Amino acid sequence: MRTHFQIEPIRRLWRLALPLIIANISTPILGLADAAISGHLDHAYYLAAVTVGAELLVAFFGAFSFLRMGTTGMVAQAVGASDHSLSFSILSHAISLATIIGIGLFVLGSQIITPVLELAQVPAEMHRPLEEYLETRLWGGLANLVLLVLTGWFICRGNTPIALYLAISINLLNICLNYTLAIGCQMNSFGIALGTAISEYVGLIIAFTILALELRNKGQLIDRSWHLPLVIKLIKVNLPLMIRTIGLHSVFVTLSIFAARLGTIEAASIGLILVLLATAAYALDGFAHAAEIEAGQSLGERHFNRFIDSLKGGAILSGVSAVTIISIFTIFQLQIFSALTDFIAVIEHASSLMVWFAGFVLVLCWSYWLDGVFIGLTKTVDMCRTMCFSVGFGWFGGLWAFGSTSLDSLMGAFLTFSIPRTLFLALRLPGVIQEVRLRSDQNHLRS
Repeated sequence: MRTHFQIEPIRRLWRLALPLIIANISTPILGLADAAISGHLDHAYYLAAVTVGAELLVAFFGAFSFLRMGTTGMVAQAVGASDHSLSFSILSHAISLATIIGIGLFVLGSQIITPVLELAQVPAEMHRPLEEYLETRLWGGLANLVLLVLTGWFICRGNTPIALYLAISINLLNICLNYTLAIGCQMNSFGIALGTAISEYVGLIIAFTILALELRNKGQLIDRSWHLPLVIKLIKVNLPLMIRTIGLHSVFVTLSIFAARLGTIEAASIGLILVLLATAAYALDGFAHAAEIEAGQSLGERHFNRFIDSLKGGAILSGVSAVTIISIFTIFQLQIFSALTDFIAVIEHASSLMVWFAGFVLVLCWSYWLDGVFIGLTKTVDMCRTMCFSVGFGWFGGLWAFGSTSLDSLMGAFLTFSIPRTLFLALRLPGVIQEVRLRSDQNHLRS
């Protein structure tokens, strides 16, 4: 019995996580493909424009990734409590919110691109390609945000294969369009941006089609009226997530800016490391998403043993997967970098940073998993506090201690940011476990 108790939660979590891992990996594979396409164009500044531009947009639109995270936690708890009407109502409110934000970001973003690039002081040859890339990608922002909501909704209901098929379809189309437009039509970095924007809207059409079929099969109509208590709850859950995400992406924005100031080669090499880190993060996020489902549904169901089993399974799978990822990327680093770019100087600089990459993944793998647990429980204030401390004392404190005049100093500051991000959530976990236990015990007493 003891062996079954230990293995079964891992199997259950793995079954949930596997489609999500494959789906998540397809996203950084798109980043790798874009890097490879731009890395084989005529000039290195196209590679720098695409990698740095992608990071800036991740920060710009990623600040609103709470649209997925908040949706997942709240809907997972509704599903655990068998309140399907509430889950559809949450979806309706979240889509409306994403649409409003998407339109607002397009208007705002088109006005601030030029001032931001001037403030960043990017190299002159990189300025126009980067500006063109950012302007074009803004057109896909609305589709990007609504897709976040729909993907989160499919995931938290346990429909992880749908998330897999949707992600693969979008990213395969994206890669084909980017290659055709950038190289076939000689549109360079502009072609990569245009292909991405088009594929995002095609993906949105596919997602709404899947949703319409599911609603028809269940005979369910989405309640389009606004309910003030639900709106307030969405704000309470999502506002700390928004602040947390802004803090997180401020780290990557400043990292990209400081790297760009060091030079085009340095910016491109850190861009490649960030692509690899994103690949690792997206893979490990499969377990985080599974943890969101298990934690949220366990809380909604008031099933404490299920929650504890999911914690054990998630911790084990995250650690083993992190070691596996580090081993693969370390062994094949030269082949990976050579496939991404022809520029020897960029490959040499990126290879010298792989020790740092290994340290990041070892530390952050637990953070990704804990994020999933706290999202599922909608403990967003704890996540916000942890991130604010990590950014303020970890990242900016690290920059003050190590400086920003070399790649190694930037990497050292990033590591000092990563450690408290994981540590403080881990220290908060025992208290959260006790809260879930009390709520489960109260449910049993009522029964």
